[in-house]
Amino acid sequence: MRFSDSSRYLRSLEWADALRSRALIDQVGIDLSECLEVFRHHDEFYADRLKGVSDWWDIPPLEKIELAAVPVNAAEALHETRSSGTTGAQAVVRNTLSERRFRQALAYRPFLFYPIAPAPGNVIRQIVFVDGADVEPADKQQWPFEFGGRTYLTWRAGIAASPDRIHTLLQLVRPQVLRGLTSGIVRFVEELHRPLEGLGVNVISPSGEMLSDAWRVLLNEAFGAPVLDRYGATETGSMAWQCPYCHAYHVNNDEIILEENVEGVLATPLFIESQPLLRYRLDDRIRFHKAEESCPVRLPSITLLEARRDDWIIDGAGRKVSPLAFQFERVAGLKAWRLHQLSTGELRLYFDGESPAGDIRQPLAKQLEQIISGRDYELVEGAWKGEQEGKFKRVTSDLPDYL
Repeated sequence: MRFSDSSRYLRSLEWADALRSRALIDQVGIDLSECLEVFRHHDEFYADRLKGVSDWWDIPPLEKIELAAVPVNAAEALHETRSSGTTGAQAVVRNTLSERRFRQALAYRPFLFYPIAPAPGNVIRQIVFVDGADVEPADKQQWPFEFGGRTYLTWRAGIAASPDRIHTLLQLVRPQVLRGLTSGIVRFVEELHRPLEGLGVNVISPSGEMLSDAWRVLLNEAFGAPVLDRYGATETGSMAWQCPYCHAYHVNNDEIILEENVEGVLATPLFIESQPLLRYRLDDRIRFHKAEESCPVRLPSITLLEARRDDWIIDGAGRKVSPLAFQFERVAGLKAWRLHQLSTGELRLYFDGESPAGDIRQPLAKQLEQIISGRDYELVEGAWKGEQEGKFKRVTSDLPDYL
């Protein structure tokens, strides 16, 4: 299974030039009939699924609950990533090394256009806000990423770490780019209460959650740098990115077929062969709109109407904890989870497991206690108990001061 439209099948050294040049030309639509036939002949799973289907629009969307049934075919070694995403049900995403490398290149596509000041040796220093409480030292061993004529050096800061520790790393590294979990960067800014505009940050490129207008203003004013959001999913890779020229979200539609749908956006990545996804449904909602004529980037544009924005949790000391700090999907045997904070501050972790509940209660409790201190909690078997109306959230709070 190979799509001629994808740049992944070029030599890896050609990826940056191809992704740059293709973004600057008017897009030619992908042949959906050809794409349908490629999937039909990929394996028995899709042959059965597409039996009798002759039109793209009649293809049934692939739901997250069906992902485990999609066969994995690869001659290379596979890497697994677990995701709970917007549905709360755990999914395992499998990609080969070459697919993962291209996913990384696609995620760095907007960096080809970001307003990053020239640096000696074209070295770009970046700090990425990730889940956890660890902050890497400034003198850590680097594994440089070469892309588009630049060398990227990366440090990671856990969003649950002390803001002072993160600030010290920023002072020592003086990154041109900040990336990572949106709410984690916001928490850092709100809790530090110190000037940050003198650190030399050129671009803030958050991801992982829908970026509110208030958060955008907060980050822009704190660092004195443009905030250019990115939109993607664990299963599909990078889908869209905010343009530094027209500020619209441009879709990587030369690598991913993205479709509006009232029940959630549908995505078909063209660069994934090992576990191919055909019209895979995400719960987010988008709307395509006409691109700015004056923008040099000719990729189509979308507006994000609705995407995941879980609530913050308040710990026993009154500190806000990002919803993305909770990574219970890493617990073996867990199928799905939800976390809710009552108006009293008590926490309820709802869960479903593959094995008897007693086997996973202890690791779930341990992880919860490591992230949240000073709060009583209860573990409740049944991930869908107490489900709220409206768009699904994994982390919810009844406290009046959550964001």
